[in-house]
Amino acid sequence: MKAILALIRKEFRLLGKASNGILSLLVLVSAMVFLFHYALERNGKIDLVALIGLKWAILFVASFVLVGQFTWEEREAGGGTASRLFISPWVLYFSKSILVFIALSAAAIYLMGLFALMFSAFPADINEFGRQIVFFFPGLLCLSFLGVCLSHISLSSRLKEILLPLLLVPLSIPVFLYGMEAERKFISQPFSALAGSFSLILAFAVFYGSMGALLVEMTSDE
Repeated sequence: MKAILALIRKEFRLLGKASNGILSLLVLVSAMVFLFHYALERNGKIDLVALIGLKWAILFVASFVLVGQFTWEEREAGGGTASRLFISPWVLYFSKSILVFIALSAAAIYLMGLFALMFSAFPADINEFGRQIVFFFPGLLCLSFLGVCLSHISLSSRLKEILLPLLLVPLSIPVFLYGMEAERKFISQPFSALAGSFSLILAFAVFYGSMGALLVEMTSDE
């Protein structure tokens, strides 16, 4: 556990040194929200169902940008190669995934704050705000495991970062389908009626995490 915590701190410092770092992620999220607000909200109020889909779409783009930045910086600095001399590849994989999840969760909270500020249909109440993250955070965990795993695979190919979105889009579709549908139903239904969808998203997180650890362990250089 201490090794994982030390790795998370190291990876967080590495991410901070990336080109524009976390700041570029926040700027990207802000720019996308402003563009959608200017293009859609000014012509008529967007309903909450549409905003849920928009929320997932923006964080999907942000996850790709974050993982791409992080992977590029690690490759240029050679930190991953050095760490694998002392730490098991699956431990590195989980530490990176946790870091990406923390960064995406912070970006998600910032995004929902912007939504509450710019879109009148988005709930500003703290209880309703909590309902927005019940299915969203497990979905972000899936994207974190999936993004880190696929970034490792893409680095082993000639296409590098170009291959990452080609792999990430189809494999993340099940998470989007069940996550967004569950959030839309959660507007009018109790959580007990959607416990199956919540369990399914957690199952996707366990599956992607296990698959990523196995692939990273199998494809890492000795």
